[in-house]
Amino acid sequence: MHPLIIISGPAGVGKTTVAKALLKTFPALHSSVTYTTRRRREFSTEDKKMYYVSRPEFERRRDAGEFLEWATVHGDYYGTHREETLAVLNHNPVIFNIDVQGAEQLMKQFGRRAVSVFLLPESHEQMVDHIKNRGEMTEGDFQARLKSAERELTAKDRFDYQVINAEGRLNETMDKIAGIIKPYLLRGEGPHQGIDRTASTG
Repeated sequence: MHPLIIISGPAGVGKTTVAKALLKTFPALHSSVTYTTRRRREFSTEDKKMYYVSRPEFERRRDAGEFLEWATVHGDYYGTHREETLAVLNHNPVIFNIDVQGAEQLMKQFGRRAVSVFLLPESHEQMVDHIKNRGEMTEGDFQARLKSAERELTAKDRFDYQVINAEGRLNETMDKIAGIIKPYLLRGEGPHQGIDRTASTG
């Protein structure tokens, strides 16, 4: 089985932008397979294979054990489909753009096969601005998302690598992450199989 590349971090830190860029940079990388109860976003392309389902259907699939991981994020369910994702992993490394809850479930299950990267905002102000710019929301929704993001930041030390995604400096972020994951993609190994995990954090 090939390695899992996990990109995680708080809301508004740029996980989707980074994941899309990595898929273009590394043709061998494939995207994960996700089911969600979230509404499809108009004029938006996903970085993963997405199935949009009702809450009852998601819960039925969850209770049947169909997901490698699942979580409730901002009121919607998200889950990584077990069989479809493992089928891809048998042939290619898979990138997961995923919230902290899901990332920790994958890290626990896959251990040495998971390469986990936590994206950090360059400042609290950047994180706040990005959350505000994610679309119309009530003040209560904004405060809930901000509190959730601040809570997710406390998980950073449980990840193999931490990379700051500074505003307007995506190329620098990509260079750092490419340097981190390239050795694993070449060797087909996880982060605890002989590679220096501190060598490429920048």
